[in-house]
Amino acid sequence: MRMRAALVLAGLSAFSGAALADDPPYTGDPDWSMRALLGYTKTGGNTDNSAANMLFHVAHVIGDWKLLFGTEGLYGSTKGETTAQAWDVHGQGNYNITPKFYWYAGASYTDDRFSGFAYQRAVKTGVGYQIFNDDSTKFTVQGGVGYLWLRPELLVKDDVGGVTSRTELDQESSVAFDGAVNFEHSFNQYTKILAGVQVLASSDNTQTNASVALQVKMSNRLALAAGYQVTDNSKPPSGSGRRDSLTTLSLVYDMKNPKLAPE
Repeated sequence: MRMRAALVLAGLSAFSGAALADDPPYTGDPDWSMRALLGYTKTGGNTDNSAANMLFHVAHVIGDWKLLFGTEGLYGSTKGETTAQAWDVHGQGNYNITPKFYWYAGASYTDDRFSGFAYQRAVKTGVGYQIFNDDSTKFTVQGGVGYLWLRPELLVKDDVGGVTSRTELDQESSVAFDGAVNFEHSFNQYTKILAGVQVLASSDNTQTNASVALQVKMSNRLALAAGYQVTDNSKPPSGSGRRDSLTTLSLVYDMKNPKLAPE
């Protein structure tokens, strides 16, 4: 899958310049930015696997405020049996103290049916700084404190990886550290890389999400992206692994405002 994605992106980057030669510059609403992603893969024969993933992010600027909303989802099956099912939703408001320095407050909810946690939800606040925010490179870091609620559950899985039984444990809650790094770099007007790391660390569990994607434009709004994601829970309950990874090849609809940093 990774080799196939790399070959497809290499081929697209070879002719994307001709396809986009007449594309107009960004003329959308300067206060809005949006990115939507949809991917699906299926294999047959000796292996019978299917997987689908989606993402939707939107940002809106009101004066010194930037409002951010995002949701992601994932579903996978093996031999007709569900072996991956997760979704999350998160929101954040940033207030610009200076053009590069901001205060933020946000909340998130994660439901991953195969992580060993029935849910993880958090509220957070802190400060962030835009280290770079020019036409080619955008780099932002932020950190703060929050409060985390999570409900562990004991999972029993079959040989395929499907869950045969769930036993929910008591809810746990604790103060947590929140941190994030977001990076975006355009190699040219057609190809760019996006990467990010998010950490929510508490005495009950530390969840780390890391992702990297190479995106190649096919038109002014559509692109193809090959990505790799890793989710790590430091203290999963018995019966659950610590780390999950996902390789994707997805179609992207990008209404990107070049003036907005990639938080």
